[in-house]
Amino acid sequence: MLKTNARNALVGRYWRSFVVCLIASLLGGGIGLNVTYSVNSLSDGLSNLPTSTLLLILGGLLLYWIFSILWSTFIGSPLTVGRCRYFMESRQSPSPIGTLFSVFRTPYLNVVKVEFLVSLKIAVGMVLFLIPGIYWAYCYAMVPYLLAENPYMTTSRAMQLSKEMMYGEKLHYFLLELSFLGWMLLCLLSFGIGSFFLSPYMAATFAEFYAAMRAKAFAQGLTNSQELGGFVRHDASAF
Repeated sequence: MLKTNARNALVGRYWRSFVVCLIASLLGGGIGLNVTYSVNSLSDGLSNLPTSTLLLILGGLLLYWIFSILWSTFIGSPLTVGRCRYFMESRQSPSPIGTLFSVFRTPYLNVVKVEFLVSLKIAVGMVLFLIPGIYWAYCYAMVPYLLAENPYMTTSRAMQLSKEMMYGEKLHYFLLELSFLGWMLLCLLSFGIGSFFLSPYMAATFAEFYAAMRAKAFAQGLTNSQELGGFVRHDASAF
């Protein structure tokens, strides 16, 4: 049902959605490099390098690591929230590509803060115990959508509401992710190029999942229209 709704939402809007996902991917994560791989690939020759050169390389990697974190925090995460808003708006009527950048205004810093703290908690859980990190990742999967709908939401409230919305739904979310496995394997055969064409379908499907969780939250009295006021629809001619 979710995938059917997603396909219907993409009718006549696929290529615009494709552009949104492409921009979000390139700006949000397209500049990333695997620092661990970079270090490992250099490890064989490090012992033969002068100390000054070695320090220069390590310093460069450290600066890149810091830059990557800052980029992800101040650019990547807001783009993720903007993409969520775009697909939620597009469920009933076309939304302009500019919706992707709608977060880059007041209260931009609140979105950055909430996303950073949530990501930090998940990362700490992954590094220390792994299982808590995976659990928290599913608990807080709805946070970007909540911020897309209410960018003023506090960190504690976003985490609490997302956790309540995902109660009893984590397995369903995992199975929904797993349902794209076949498509992902096909994308690998195209050297990853196919993933750009799959992204709109996946994003639209997970937007439908949030819509279902949102409806459940309203039915259970977990939130109200003052906190989650819905998504502004744009004119169909807007680009």
